Amino acid sequence: MAFDVARELDISPWDALLLAVKKAAGRVAWVDAQLTEATKAADGDAGDRTVMRWLSESRKERTLLARTAKASIDAGVAERYVRQLELEGRLVAEVLGRVIDRLALSPADRIQAFALAQEELLVLEPANLEEK
Repeated sequence: MAFDVARELDISPWDALLLAVKKAAGRVAWVDAQLTEATKAADGDAGDRTVMRWLSESRKERTLLARTAKASIDAGVAERYVRQLELEGRLVAEVLGRVIDRLALSPADRIQAFALAQEELLVLEPANLEEK
């Protein structure tokens, strides 16, 4: 069982920091939901012991999230993430260009294919892509 708990994962330091930020944000949201419920149950009494406990926990989780996010930024996760997205975009564009080249389209059809591809890219929403 100890080996299962301490198993090694194939994750980069940047991905680990990004995961830590996401988990910390999830905890903040969960604690804030508990605070909201406790406040409703106490009819808005900020002096209620349960409300005060969840308020304290909320502050701790927000502080942890801020520290984790700062560590992530300091480590260059944001820049690395942007570079990764740019690279993926260039790869998609390169593959699309090669496919269109192999289809031996006329210049007019080639322009139309690229225009349609751009139109479709603009229509896509990131939330829809994450579900797939």
